[in-house]
Parts: sequence; C-alpha cells; structure tokens
Amino acid sequence: MIRALLVLSAFLAVLSITSLATRHAVGQFDDYAGPDRRAEAQEEPQPPFGPLPPEHEKYLDQILEYWEFSSSKIERYRCRFHRWEYDPVFGPRDTYKTLSEGVIKYAAPDKGLFQVERMRHYSPPEREGGESKYVERPNEHGEFWICDGQSVFEFDYANETLKERELPPELRGKAIVDGPLPFLFGAKAESIKQRYWVRVVTPREAEGEYWLEAYPKTRHDAANYKKVEVIIDERDFLPKALQIYDVNYDVRTHPSRTVLSFENRDINWREAADLDPLKLFTREFHRPSTPRGWKKVVIPYDEEPPPDNSASRGGGRLPR
Repeated sequence: MIRALLVLSAFLAVLSITSLATRHAVGQFDDYAGPDRRAEAQEEPQPPFGPLPPEHEKYLDQILEYWEFSSSKIERYRCRFHRWEYDPVFGPRDTYKTLSEGVIKYAAPDKGLFQVERMRHYSPPEREGGESKYVERPNEHGEFWICDGQSVFEFDYANETLKERELPPELRGKAIVDGPLPFLFGAKAESIKQRYWVRVVTPREAEGEYWLEAYPKTRHDAANYKKVEVIIDERDFLPKALQIYDVNYDVRTHPSRTVLSFENRDINWREAADLDPLKLFTREFHRPSTPRGWKKVVIPYDEEPPPDNSASRGGGRLPR
C-alpha cells in the first residue's frame, strides 16, 4: 500500500474523507494497523496532562491566535520538504530508515500538490566497523498526488494507474483545513483546541521557534498517531517542522516516528507582470492527463472504502 501530506499538510485536509488522505498527505501512516491498534482505537482518549496554569493557557492562546492570523493571509504557498522515517522494526534502531525530499504546493482554498522527488534507503555496513549508507533504488518513484478541489489524483507508478478519487459535494471548493492534521494551512485556534489537548513545549535552547505538543481527543485521530509536535518559525509564524509519533511510540521500546521539515517556504509571491496572466502556478493543480500506456481509474465519492485506521508515524526533534 502506498504511503504519502498534507498535511500539512499537509497538509491537505479535504482528503480526510478517504483512506488516501491519511496515508498520502505527509507520509505519516503505516501500511498495516495490527489488532492491538484497532483495539486501542475503541478506547476513549484520556487527557495526557492536567489543566494548564492560567499563564500557560494565555500564552498558548496568543500563539494559536497569531498563527491563525498568519495562516489566514496565505493565498499561494510552496516549499521544499525533507522527510525522515524512523522504523526500528524494519529498519535500524538508532537512526532513520528512509530519507525523502520533494515539493509541496498549495493554492487557496482547496488545491494542493505533494510530490516525493527523491528517496534514499538505509543500507547497513558491508563489514563490521564499516559505515552505513543511504542509497536510491533504481526506477523507484515516491508519492505524487494532486488535488484540484473536485478530486484527488494519485499517480500509482507501481501499477501504472492514475487514480481519481472524487470528493463528496459538501467538501468541494472548501478550504483545506479539516483534514487528518490541520496544521499547515488555515490553522484555526478554536478548532485545534477542540480536537487536541495542546501545550507549549519549546526547549530552552530553541531560538526563534515555538514548539507545540498536541494529543488527539478523538478515537479516530488517536488510532492514527499518539501525538504531534509542531515547530513554528518566529519569522513567518508558520510551521517549519511537523513531527508525528507512532500510535505505539515508546522512546525505549518502539521509537517509531516521522519527521518533516519545510524549507524555502514561499508565500504569496508576485509573478512578473508578463507571466501573471498565464497563471502558471495554478495550472499545476489542473486535472492531470493519464500518462501514455497507463490506465485511469475513477473512484466515485460514494464508493470510497471506510478508513482503515492505518497508524501514523511521527517524529521527535529534527535530526542534528
């Protein structure tokens, strides 16, 4: 099963009604949620910490409100990303298993693009005492999907199939704000606090950053991840990193997580006067053509399978 944002977003929240959404937005979900995870999903999440002191609550509200204000001004967004996936079961215990990099693009209110352009995989030392490596696999393609506001188009390279998953009418043309992780675009302070137990956890050594730790309040979200950390950059007050802890994460016994960093963030840029009428940026979100030799499969919104509660991965701090 292919994994892939956003989502941020990203990202990319109109996707919440499909299993594609939770698996493809930011590469955060495992392919298989075992029986323990499914049982866990039936339990009502409990507050992970007690009531916040009034001064902490006030400080948190100020951060969320300013973040909401900054997010509300975004009409166009693009960035590069890196993704580190830690999987001690099928990979090394002391470092990440895969490193991916690619591009994320967004146009308000409902268009998004997520593409992995390069993937490297852990390769153990050839001999004792040697160095491990990260290598690319021949002819490997990472996740690539586009949302045009009406449908989500997934490029399934393994099966040479372009999958179009229609969005239900009530979600078409709406902002990408209510998906699996409403942290990248359209952040709403009230909705975040309704959906998560949130507190500020900025390390003392972190300069120019605000760290938020969010635990899901719903069984559905709790079945996908244990908690999320968001690192907000003081310069633009937008996420610079998203860190998602696996639903069974344990720092000693199961340190499975995914870390994403968002670099070269570009917001509401102005095209040259002679190019702006061409709307070159928004053309990327148009319905893609089926590659030569591929087949196309259209999945109507009323034929989507129910969410499979695949479990997300997440991350601690960014690798140093």
